[in-house]
Amino acid sequence: MDPIRKQLIDKHSFPFHLVYKDRKSPQHELPDHLHEWNEIIFVYSGRGSIFIDQTFYDLQAGDIIIIPTNTIHRVIPEKSNLISSTAIFFSPTFIQHTSIGDPSVYLNIFGESKKTKNYKYTLSPKHLIELETYIDQLMKEEQSQNEHKQNALQLWLQLILLTIHRNSQQKNIGHRKQSTHEHEWLENILTYINRHLSEDLNLQYLAKHVSVSEAHFSRVFKQRVGMNVSNYITVKRIHLAKERLINSDIKISAIAKQCGFNSMPHFYRTFKKQMGMTPSKFRKNQYYH
Repeated sequence: MDPIRKQLIDKHSFPFHLVYKDRKSPQHELPDHLHEWNEIIFVYSGRGSIFIDQTFYDLQAGDIIIIPTNTIHRVIPEKSNLISSTAIFFSPTFIQHTSIGDPSVYLNIFGESKKTKNYKYTLSPKHLIELETYIDQLMKEEQSQNEHKQNALQLWLQLILLTIHRNSQQKNIGHRKQSTHEHEWLENILTYINRHLSEDLNLQYLAKHVSVSEAHFSRVFKQRVGMNVSNYITVKRIHLAKERLINSDIKISAIAKQCGFNSMPHFYRTFKKQMGMTPSKFRKNQYYH
């Protein structure tokens, strides 16, 4: 099953959405999914884990999770100690269109998370209290009918982003990619896949690489990641292709090969299925944004 592309914009007049103090249960939590908006998760209580990109993180009270646009993720709550959290979704344009200061300052933490593959942050108790207060104010504004509501939401969101960015940078040095996940081989193979997307990857080879049976590999991979290994590899390859279509002038045929697609028809079909358009149209559209 392909990851869900979550839609967030239909019922909102501007690109912002808030899910306040939600209690996550295994029955209602989405499987692996992605969306076009940035997401911030603030954990109040409970325990569980979250899969982001290629890493599992343990979750507990006070954790802050930063999820950039188009990043595969999946929350895995513990049945006996459900997670209570607030999730803030917003399009980068919601911040970029502000006239206050340099908009890139507020979005830096998402770029840093994507670059370093570190998506979990912590703050001091003092700053956690401040952050929780700002989230409460954001919720009050979201529920209000005040004039200039959008401007107020922008200001509270900027304050939240600035607080996280200013006070968490040094706290993450030296303890990136925290996880106590029992299947160490799974994290190893996720890292291996990410580094070898141009190569021929299949279940038999990957299971042998980490010295587990194919049946065990498939069962654990699907259970923890939320999709089978072939679908995961396909999604990662399309994400890599998107980045290279946007950030380079490399020929599309060369990008297809670099991303592990042996034929152009296969690449075009797969890309269109995932993105709703051909690679050439996707690249062309970027020039107008």
